Amino acid sequence: MLKAAVMVAAHIQPCSLIWIITMAACAKTPDVHVTCIFSMDCILPCHFKPAEGEVIHWYRKKALVHSFYNGSDVLEQQDEHYRGRTFLFQGQFAQGNASLLLQRSGIEDKGRYRCHVRTALGDQESYTIAKVEAPIRTMQMTSPSGYEEVTCSSQDIYPAPQLFWSTDPPAPPGAIKPTTRKMADTLGLYSVESMQKRLGNLSDFTYICTLNSYYGTQTWSASLRERAIFSVSGKGLTIPCLVPMKFHNFTLTWTLTRASKTEVILTYDSLTRQISNRWKNKARLDPNLVLTGNGSLWLQNLEQSAQTETYTCAFSAFQIQQLVQNHVSFIAAIKGGNQSNLWIIAVVIAALALCTAGVILYAKQRGDHSQLSRTTEDATEIQHMMNEGGNNTQANNQAL
Repeated sequence: MLKAAVMVAAHIQPCSLIWIITMAACAKTPDVHVTCIFSMDCILPCHFKPAEGEVIHWYRKKALVHSFYNGSDVLEQQDEHYRGRTFLFQGQFAQGNASLLLQRSGIEDKGRYRCHVRTALGDQESYTIAKVEAPIRTMQMTSPSGYEEVTCSSQDIYPAPQLFWSTDPPAPPGAIKPTTRKMADTLGLYSVESMQKRLGNLSDFTYICTLNSYYGTQTWSASLRERAIFSVSGKGLTIPCLVPMKFHNFTLTWTLTRASKTEVILTYDSLTRQISNRWKNKARLDPNLVLTGNGSLWLQNLEQSAQTETYTCAFSAFQIQQLVQNHVSFIAAIKGGNQSNLWIIAVVIAALALCTAGVILYAKQRGDHSQLSRTTEDATEIQHMMNEGGNNTQANNQAL
C-alpha cells in the first residue's frame, strides 16, 4: 500500500513540474509593436506591478539604452547613440509605468527593446518591437513641356515605398512600362521617381500614379490628363476642368506655365469657400460649380504668345490629387476689313463654280459639244479674271 502511494507521488511530481513550466510559458508577456515617426518623439511602453525599490534597465540587443536605480537616472554606461535622447516618467512609477520616451527617433532606432524591472516583488520583463517610418507627405505628378513622359515622384520616405501606374481607360496589356528609381540619402530616407511614356495621342488617356507605403499605412494617388486648346488672341476663353469624383475639404489651384516659369493664377479653399485671385481683372471661376467638381476657368483679354502656354488645374485633397493640363496655342486675329473682303471673294468664287457646273450639265444634256467647249472656255476665263481680281483686292488690303 505504501509502495503504491510512493509510485503515485513519483508520477505526480513530474507532471506538476511540467504544468508549472507550461503555465509560466503561457504567462509570458507578448511583444508590443510600436511605429515611431522619423524625427519625432516616440514612447516605448513598459508596465509592471508597482512596489518599492524600483531598478529599471532598458536594452536594445546588448546596448544599454537607459538605467534608473537608487532613486535617480544612472547614465554613465548609456550607449552613445542614445545620449541625451531618453527619459523615464518617474512620477508614474507608483502606477507601474516604466515606459521610455525616445526623442528625435531615427532609422537606427528600430529594433527589439527589453525593459527589465526589479522591485521588492521580484524581476519583471517585457519587450517592445519598434519600427521607424518616414511617412509620405507630398507627391508630385508632372508632364514637362517638350518631353514624351509623365513623371511621378516623392521624397523623404522610409522604408522605400511601392509605386504603380494605371490609365483610364485601361491601356492595352504590356503598354505600361515605367522606369522607376529609388535612391536613399545620407539619413537613409528614400526619394522615388518614375517615368511613363505617353500612350497614343495627347488626350487619349488619364495617367494615374499610386504610391503605397512599405507598411501599408498610407496610399497616395495622383492623376494627370492633358488636352490641346486653340484660342484667338485678344478674345475670351473658357478652360475646362472637370474631375470625376466629388471631393471634400479640398483646394483648387490654377497655374500658368510659360517659358519654364510657373505662376499662380488663383486658388480656392472649399473649407472657407474663399478665392485668392491674382488675376482679378482677367480670370474668374464659379464657386458653386467648383463644389460639384467643375473648376473651369474663364479668361478674358488674352495676350498673344508665340509659345504654347500651359494652364494647369489641380484639385488637391487628403492623399489625392487630380491634375488637368491645358496646352493653349494662340491664333492671330484677322482684321475686320480684310476678313470681309476675303469672305466676299470666297462667296463670288463659290457662286462662279456653281454656275460653271450648271452650264456644263446643261450642255451635256443638249449634246452640243461645241457649245460645251466654248462655254467651258468662257467660264475658265471668267474664273481666271475673278481670281486675278481677288488677288488684286488682297494686295490692296495689304497695302492699306
